[in-house]
Amino acid sequence: LGYTVDHYIQTKQYSGVLIFSGILLVIYLFSLVATYCQTWFTGKIGQNTLFKLRNNIFNKLQSLPLAFFNANKAGDLISRINNDTDKLNTFLSQGFVQFVANGFAIVGTGIFILFINWKLALASLAPALFLLIFTRIISPWIKRKNATNLKNFGGLSGEISESLDNFKVIVAFNRRDYFRQRFNDSNKLNYDSAIRAGIANNTLNPTYGLASNIAMLIVITYGIYLISIGSFTLGILISFIAYITRFYDPLRQMAAIWSSFQTALASWDRIDAILSLESDLAIIPATEEIKSDSCSLMEFKDVSFGYTEDKEILHKINFKLDPGKTYALVGPTGGGKTTTASLMARLYDPTKGTVLLHCKDIRSFEESERAKIIGFILQEPILFSGTVRENILYGNEEYQGYSNKKLSKVLNDAGLEDLISRFEDGLETKIVFGSGTMSLGQRQLIAFIRAVLRKPEILILDEATANIDTVTEQLLEEILKKLPARTTKVIIAHRLNTIENADEIFFVNAGQIKLAGSMEHAVEMLLHGKRES
Repeated sequence: LGYTVDHYIQTKQYSGVLIFSGILLVIYLFSLVATYCQTWFTGKIGQNTLFKLRNNIFNKLQSLPLAFFNANKAGDLISRINNDTDKLNTFLSQGFVQFVANGFAIVGTGIFILFINWKLALASLAPALFLLIFTRIISPWIKRKNATNLKNFGGLSGEISESLDNFKVIVAFNRRDYFRQRFNDSNKLNYDSAIRAGIANNTLNPTYGLASNIAMLIVITYGIYLISIGSFTLGILISFIAYITRFYDPLRQMAAIWSSFQTALASWDRIDAILSLESDLAIIPATEEIKSDSCSLMEFKDVSFGYTEDKEILHKINFKLDPGKTYALVGPTGGGKTTTASLMARLYDPTKGTVLLHCKDIRSFEESERAKIIGFILQEPILFSGTVRENILYGNEEYQGYSNKKLSKVLNDAGLEDLISRFEDGLETKIVFGSGTMSLGQRQLIAFIRAVLRKPEILILDEATANIDTVTEQLLEEILKKLPARTTKVIIAHRLNTIENADEIFFVNAGQIKLAGSMEHAVEMLLHGKRES
């Protein structure tokens, strides 16, 4: 551009202007194609990164113990998978490439202006040094504001998730005002942090704009002086102004990208906090297996457990489960029944002592192997969106490849065919998660069929029939009778008729498990325990 001004425009050789205009046009067209290819390429890389990152986070979450989910809101975890990864992807697919491209432009421009006139170049680059120092100082503050905003956004997501999950209860107790106020408080907190983060993210732009204008004033003032003394030409001054524009405009773009980078760093900190976690339910090596003197199906040896270090729920409990027997756990609410069952299924590990399964430390079993041995039916059955077939075969690899006809024969042989016929479309009956289209009894039927098909050696029923009618309860009892004779059943119940046929009854309270003996003794202990509570 400067060469054209000095050699063709000032000398009025317009043919040279046309030639150089053509050269510039070719360069601009090449830039168009290159930019398009860059956008397509980086967009693909960004989406691929986003896809893999979300998979890694979700897989990591699946490997974490139950205690982690008790301590973290589902909405915040969803926000990390969706929002935080998207912030990171935005920087990788857009900001990072611009950052690198602008870096090349800045370095190249700096080299050229130093060759043209190093004194003028150093004077015009002085504001850039101030920008470097200013950016280094202010960056941690920008990152903190963005981290706070992301945390508050996760809290807002958690509040929304909790309100929607409990909406039936909200309506039943007419407490919309309470949850409306809680949402308003969370929304206001998120709004305030978003404003502060927005201000922080845009702090650099005006400063960079000011530095660019000061640099331009330096170039014009000093450049005119050099022209006046004959050291400069008009064309070179125009070139220098164009170069300075090409130097500071990318810097201003990098200021905006730098804010995006700080947001991405804050997002990565929240993502990395999950990815760096390791489950405390690790599989121990076979060399650490512990043998028991008298082999039982399951044995608790001096087991103690507490959800927090300062409060122990179970203290040095000892008992054994033998194959084919039915055991009942009774006791007052909060006595430790569900905690005991959770330790049986290794949802938690004891803080002290050992749980033995087949005379080996339960920690030495792979998750898939342990899940085949131990079944767990909860008071609130968990179903997933899909069909009845998909839900009864959940986690059951043995029948996954079966056709509906072949699966129906398996169900018929197990005496479960009549129960499947209770659903409108049989195995293909649609289930929509959270829709409420299925009654609790229907959902519990599916949970029981799912457990029976797996034929576990130990089946734990945690208040599994507490909220259903007597007719459905009788159906479920018939299902349990179809389990193999070797199946050991552990029943947690408050209703005494549920446990009257148990072979042994354990009373769980105040951190201890005692053998109750007869039903009458269990009732007496239960009443005494409630009075103490």
